[in-house]
Amino acid sequence: MPTPPRRRQRRADGLSGALGRADLAAEFLRRNHTYRAEHAQMQQSIASGAVARNAAEAAFARRWGLSFRDGAG
Repeated sequence: MPTPPRRRQRRADGLSGALGRADLAAEFLRRNHTYRAEHAQMQQSIASGAVARNAAEAAFARRWGLSFRDGAG
């Protein structure tokens, strides 16, 4: 059932200023149990010395489609 135009407009206006793409993506990942489990596993592997930080983080970013601007963080 289509959303009436007034509701569609109100919904679009309310969200456009609240969250940007990056915010929505970060919130999705924060709530994703698989992502969180894999991130914790990656952190444990790095801490134990099983893998190098750069290699583990690069592989993790590729798997999840993450990219970062230069100077971020």
